[in-house]
Amino acid sequence: MSTNKACNISTLGQVDGVIKITKTEDLVYVIDDCSNIYVASGVYAKFLDNSQNCKIYLESDINSTVDYVILDSKNTNRCFTIKGELKINQIALNDTKESLNVSLTLENSNCNIKCLSIASKNKNEFIQRIDHKNKLTSSNITNVGIVMNKSDILFDTTGKIEKGMSKSKCSQLSRGIVMDDDSQITAKPILLIDEYDCFANHGASIGKMSDDDLFYLMSRGLTKKDAFLLILQGIIKPFIDDINIDEWKNRIDEEIEKLIEK
Repeated sequence: MSTNKACNISTLGQVDGVIKITKTEDLVYVIDDCSNIYVASGVYAKFLDNSQNCKIYLESDINSTVDYVILDSKNTNRCFTIKGELKINQIALNDTKESLNVSLTLENSNCNIKCLSIASKNKNEFIQRIDHKNKLTSSNITNVGIVMNKSDILFDTTGKIEKGMSKSKCSQLSRGIVMDDDSQITAKPILLIDEYDCFANHGASIGKMSDDDLFYLMSRGLTKKDAFLLILQGIIKPFIDDINIDEWKNRIDEEIEKLIEK
C-alpha cells in the first residue's frame, strides 16, 4: 500500500524563478500551476501533475530519477531536459490537448513514457516528441486509447535520433480499442533517424475487442459484458498501480469504472 505524503510544489522556495529539489524526500510533489523545476544530481523525486492550461519546465541532472504521474490534467505543455532517468505515467479521462517534449542530453539518459486515454464524448490529442541528443540514450513510449460515444483520440508521436548519437534506442507503440462505430483512434508514429548505428521501431494496433478473447472468457461462464470489462481492466490496471497516492488511485479507479460501464 502506498503511504506517500503529498507536498504542493508551489510551497517550495524558488531561486531566480526555479524550484530546486536538491535531496531525496519521502514526498510526492503536487504540480497544479505553471512551474520551472530543477532536480539535482543523484536525487529521486516523485511528482503528481494535475495542472490545467499550464506550461511545465523540468530539468533533471546526472544520476537523478524522476517519477512523474499526470492525472486530471488538461491542455498543458511540458518541456523536460533529462540527464538521468524519467518515468511518466499519464491517465487522461477528460477532453484535452497536451504536448510533451523530452530531450535526452547525457549518455545513458533514458525515458519510459506510458499514456492511457479513455474518451467518452471527448476529443483528446497528445503530441509527443523525444529528442536523442547524446549517445547511448534510450526512450520507450507506450500509448493506450479506449474510445466510445462519438469520441476521438490522436497520438502524434515523434522520435528523433540525431547524427552521431550512436547506440541509441527509440521505441514507440500505440494500442487502441474502439467500442462503437462513431469513435476513432489515430496513431501517427514518426521516426527521424540521422544515425545508422542505432535501434528504432514503432508499431500500432487499433481495432475492436477481440472476439476470440471474449468467446474464451464467455466459455468460462462470464457474460459478454463481464468478459469485456475484465479485458479492459487488465489493460488499465498497470496504469492505476503506478499512481503514488492512494487517495488519487482510488478516485481515478472509480472514474474509469464509471466510464467503461456506461
